[in-house]
Amino acid sequence: MKQRNAPAKRPKNYRTLLLAKKAELSSSMRTKLDTLTGPGDAALEDLAPVFHDQFIALRINSLDHFQLKLIEAALARIDSEEYGVCADCGDAISSGRLMAIPWAVRCIACQELCSSDADSAELQEVAA
Repeated sequence: MKQRNAPAKRPKNYRTLLLAKKAELSSSMRTKLDTLTGPGDAALEDLAPVFHDQFIALRINSLDHFQLKLIEAALARIDSEEYGVCADCGDAISSGRLMAIPWAVRCIACQELCSSDADSAELQEVAA
């Protein structure tokens, strides 16, 4: 039987996981900025791969930034003692799920019910 509205146990462990992932993403984003520097004196025919690399780096940075927002929202939920509670049904999110995805906002059952389009929109609202 699930506990209703029971916050996750050991929030310090989850906070540590979230802070480690946040540091990893921040470092990764800084490293990718080197790819975004200008092509220098490259010949026009050599610019296509450079622009492709820049496009990929920007897309990855965008995804990393989105994940950072999810992590910051999870840290805020820890502070407000709402962490580990499913945003949809109010049941506790399993510790196994939180260990795998510490920024999760839904229990597995609710996550499976969500369509991918609705899921993306709701996660963006939570991260905002």
